[in-house]
Amino acid sequence: MKSLIFLAALGMVIMANDGAQAQSKVYTWTDSRGKLNITDDPPPVDASVKDVVEAPVATPAEARQRQQQRLQRDEVRLGEKRRSDLEDTLRRAREADEQAQEAVQRADEQTQRALEYRKRFGNTPSRREQFKYKIRDEEEKAEAARVEAQRAIDKARTASEEARSALNPPPAANP
Repeated sequence: MKSLIFLAALGMVIMANDGAQAQSKVYTWTDSRGKLNITDDPPPVDASVKDVVEAPVATPAEARQRQQQRLQRDEVRLGEKRRSDLEDTLRRAREADEQAQEAVQRADEQTQRALEYRKRFGNTPSRREQFKYKIRDEEEKAEAARVEAQRAIDKARTASEEARSALNPPPAANP
């Protein structure tokens, strides 16, 4: 990670030095299709020039200072993005946990209904035979609710592991 940041910073420094020594004019012009263009290259002969802005050539010290400010802004943005990503990960983990708790609750309620249904309609062999399809249907609903709850638990566990790894990232390997 440090090497990636170093390479990005090095690239920006090189681009800033190139920009400091580049042309100091910016052209605003409209092409034959009516499209507005802003370039540091002179416009074609058939283009309609709207504006030419001449910028003072920056000294190397000013270029370094601007580059340092850009790097600081980029670092702040990167930190804000990391915080935002972490908050999103934690929010997803909380939501997954809440959904898992709700699914477990529904599974417990459905299992209780199935047990009560069996108790009420399955107390004798003749009643069990008469209501076997309804009893089986309630038991299948209870099983489906348990499977759904297990899926929600697995999803919550995965989200929790993602949040944990986001809070404690592995150490970066040095090249």
